Amino acid sequence: MAFFVAEFVLVMQFLWKYIDEIVGKGISLGVLLELIFYFAVRIIPEAVPVTILISSVMVFGNLAEKHELSSMKSAGVSLTRIMIAGFVLSVFTALFSLFASNYLKVRADHKFKSRFISVRKQDPSLNIEEGVFTSDFKNFIIKVGKKEKDGGNINDILIYDNSGTDKKKINMLVADHGKMYSPEGSSYFIMDLEDGEQYRELTTTNSKNKNSKPFVRTKFKSWSKIFDMSTFDFEAQNLSSNRKKYDLKNTINLLKGIDSLSTERITNKEKNYYNYSGLLSIEEVKEEKKKAMKNDTTLPKKVTDAIAKKEEQEKKKNQMAKKKFTKKQHEKLDLAGTSSLLATFQDRDAKSIIRSMKFLADKKGDNISKVGRQDTSFKNMRSAYILRLHQMYSWAVVCIVFLFIGAPLGSIVRKGGYGYPLLIAIIFFMLFIVMNILGEKLHKTGEFSAITAAWLPNIILVPFAVIISYLALNDADHNTIRGYFSKLTSRITSAKSAA
Repeated sequence: MAFFVAEFVLVMQFLWKYIDEIVGKGISLGVLLELIFYFAVRIIPEAVPVTILISSVMVFGNLAEKHELSSMKSAGVSLTRIMIAGFVLSVFTALFSLFASNYLKVRADHKFKSRFISVRKQDPSLNIEEGVFTSDFKNFIIKVGKKEKDGGNINDILIYDNSGTDKKKINMLVADHGKMYSPEGSSYFIMDLEDGEQYRELTTTNSKNKNSKPFVRTKFKSWSKIFDMSTFDFEAQNLSSNRKKYDLKNTINLLKGIDSLSTERITNKEKNYYNYSGLLSIEEVKEEKKKAMKNDTTLPKKVTDAIAKKEEQEKKKNQMAKKKFTKKQHEKLDLAGTSSLLATFQDRDAKSIIRSMKFLADKKGDNISKVGRQDTSFKNMRSAYILRLHQMYSWAVVCIVFLFIGAPLGSIVRKGGYGYPLLIAIIFFMLFIVMNILGEKLHKTGEFSAITAAWLPNIILVPFAVIISYLALNDADHNTIRGYFSKLTSRITSAKSAA
């Protein structure tokens, strides 16, 4: 019963999130229930911990309220022994949570997305709302002022067309009324527009007056605007690639992904290790220029042949000059008083060398920056995989932690039912959810590692479990706890006054 209560509360998140996209848009009750079912399966790992917390508080609260705990303790049965059955159930529940995280959640998430996209594809008009700009169709933005009850007839239509090469040019359609529909079995969405105008800004061809902006306005009685729905097919096809994301992987796939990402990071980093080859070689600059010239299709073949012939002649000339540079000439070269190697060259040659070195340095710098960005991307993805992997086991372990919070609290509060137990359970479950979200946020900012962020809720809740279990084992009640808090408050107050 506690499990269904937790599922109901968490399923409300789905309704709050997608209520605007579902209600009043023609989706049948069967499809709606199917989407809710898939979402309910997705949130099982989150609902299971609060189930243990609520049920343990209720069961042990009922036992304490009816003095059954006192009778068992007086018979020599300790609270620890009474909790053994609950501990065994919490372990099995933790194993079920792992199963749900590794298999049920992954399959349900995939089914939910594929079903949701198929609904959008079957009736694209569901995506068009009154007074809202819709950009679901590629390169088009659509706004409808009013939709009739039949969902097909529309009024006050505005369409922005961004399919041109220059996105800054104005190209828009305005129509008074029309009708939208998708033929059965077709991959197109059609809008029959009536009594409208098209406004289109053209590209100027007048080279003398660059400020001129030709503009065309066209009136029409009827216009059938056809939209390609291939974008919806692309989203559906991408669901298979989405399986690579960390939120749709089980433990085995996550471990493989972490290992492959670690290997990719090492391979990527090795690109920068001792990568100084050709840094002082002018020949590499010439080779880069040759490649750029060969890839340039705008130059005629005669020009490229002439350039290649000229470079071949310069190469032979340089080889002849090197041969004439004898050992005797080496001895005559006076290097006294030179500040750098560059000073031994003539000004014309020095400028050429500086340009070549700048080109090579910029190229190496770009490569190093690219490798750094790729390494950051691999690092973030690997960290997300680690976070998702440890969260599976963190949510499972917290089931056992919640037992050692709920059972002792029930014996201390000595109230059953849905009164105090439910209130206390909600407080601790809120703490669990807040710590979980806080850990993810701190992980994204780099303050916490992935492992610390995943286990932060357990780190915070374990001390509560230890303290509450200790108080319950010592037969404390709510009056005793109130006395502890009053003593602690008085000590803090006296310490402040003394300071």
